[in-house]
Formats: sequence, C-alpha cells, structure tokens
Amino acid sequence: MKRLALAALSVALLAPAALAQNAKPSGAAPAAPATAPAKPSGCTASHGALPQNWSGQAFALDGETLGGSGLKTPLRIWGVQAPALRDASRVETVPGMLARATLEDLLSRADHKVKCRIARYDSECRLVAQCALDEAQPIDLGGAMLASGVVYGHELDEPLSWEPRAAQRYADAEYEARKARKGTWPHWLGEK
Repeated sequence: MKRLALAALSVALLAPAALAQNAKPSGAAPAAPATAPAKPSGCTASHGALPQNWSGQAFALDGETLGGSGLKTPLRIWGVQAPALRDASRVETVPGMLARATLEDLLSRADHKVKCRIARYDSECRLVAQCALDEAQPIDLGGAMLASGVVYGHELDEPLSWEPRAAQRYADAEYEARKARKGTWPHWLGEK
C-alpha cells in the first residue's frame, strides 16, 4: 500500500513538470529567465569579504592552524605544512603533536598575541595569513616553525605582495633545519 501511495505521489509531483517541459508556446515570445542578483561565491559568501589584517589572542589548533579570540574563521599559517595531527583512524600522531606543541610554545612567548596579514582563503575557507608574535621584536611564526624543523615549506610559489622574498626566506629556513636534522627531519628522511 505504501508503494502505491509513493508511486501516486511521484506521478502527481512529476506530471506538471513534464507537461510544462513538453508544452510549446503558440506564437508568444518565450519569457526571459528572471535574473537574480549576483551572490558572492565560495568563501566570501559564507564568511564575508577577505579582511586585510587581524590581531588578537590566538591558540594552536594544529601545527599550521590558529584559532583566534573573536575570529570566526581559523587562520592557516602561510607557507608551511605541518604533519597531520591525527591519522586516518583519528589517533594523534607524534609528529603532529610535536608541531602543535612547538606552535603553542611560540605563542606563549608573547602571551598568545599575534598580528597577521591575510593573503587569501584556502580550499577549506580558512584565512591564509602570515602571522608574527605581537611583541617588541616580532617573530614570524611560519619562519620560526620551519627553523625548528617540525613543518616544511608549502605553496611557496605563491608570493606575498607585502614581502616578495618571504618564499626564499622560508625555503632557506627549511634547508637549514633539514641540514641540521632538527625536529622531525630525521624521521622524514628515514633515519633511525
């Protein structure tokens, strides 16, 4: 009985659409489709316009992502890739925990206060930003993470308009950490 009722409902819902599709106007010009106002697409639709800067208290979500007080969207640190915090079975990984702990230790040096210049949204609608500790002698978080050897360079072919040589600086920091076998580099290089 349920199948019969579902079939009847389907026919009732689909029949008007099929009839409208097959109907041909007689002599009347086809109506122009109504145009809706253009809506922002992607991240700007859900998160709003891309801000240029953000500053405030931040905390490490993982080795490359910051959450911020009053910030709706997480910040992904420009130019670095951290090991996954959790593996496929959702178990925390040692390299991922080491990267998050290193970032958290850096943040604690400045009472978790950072200043960020925002470059773009990423594919997950996180804000991609170059961030520095907000103190008398600012420390670039991405560069410091690369120098510690717990992250590696990522998308360095995308230059920053306010610091065109940032990619080279980051690549040099990664090279020095790898050469000195700092952080996670012995593991990544397959050494015991």
